[in-house]
Amino acid sequence: MPLRIIFDLNQPSAEKSNREKLASLVSPNEDSTNDGFEICVCGCSNQDFIASGVRAPGTLHMDGSVGDFCLMSYGLGDAVIEGKAGDFLGHSLHSGSIVVKQNVGNCLGAMGAGGLIAVQGNAGDRVGIALQGADILIRGNAGSLLGMGMIDGNIVVGGSVGPEMGKGMIGGSIFVRGEPTALSPHIEEFRMREPDKLKIGLLMLKAGIKSTGKEFRLFRPVS
Repeated sequence: MPLRIIFDLNQPSAEKSNREKLASLVSPNEDSTNDGFEICVCGCSNQDFIASGVRAPGTLHMDGSVGDFCLMSYGLGDAVIEGKAGDFLGHSLHSGSIVVKQNVGNCLGAMGAGGLIAVQGNAGDRVGIALQGADILIRGNAGSLLGMGMIDGNIVVGGSVGPEMGKGMIGGSIFVRGEPTALSPHIEEFRMREPDKLKIGLLMLKAGIKSTGKEFRLFRPVS
């Protein structure tokens, strides 16, 4: 049976026992019979480092807004944040998915190696810095230096993008529906082919957005 936990940040007396349960998810016992977890983190009010290092199958629901460095090195599970998120959300994401219902700060998904991050609002600067294979989808706008030093993976932006997009980018793909303010000299626009349209369509479907992707533009490193 799934391990069910109500993790209430408004009750300090319960903090120790809840932290022990969360720690057991990071390094589960080999003899454990748990086949996943269901956690609701209540009372979120911009605390930092929530659920960082958790890698286990299951669902993680955060009721409220979170601070910086949350869900670092997260993997295997599916997390939903009902409010906003600070800087470095999903840093070094391993696998699984993270959905944010509102805006996020800077350095979203930095160094993410796998999994999906979907943001229903806007994102700050340096989205996907040094991205290593994860997928990032932003429904709104994104700031400057998107995809800086990107190695692999995909970034999809439904709105506009700030200046110096793709600076130092050496791999991966960036899809933009709106207008980039200014491209870095390290990337160029490519013609969208059918495999590219299929890829972006599947990514948006995973993020719960119905779209063919035909209205997007594709950018990759200079060949």
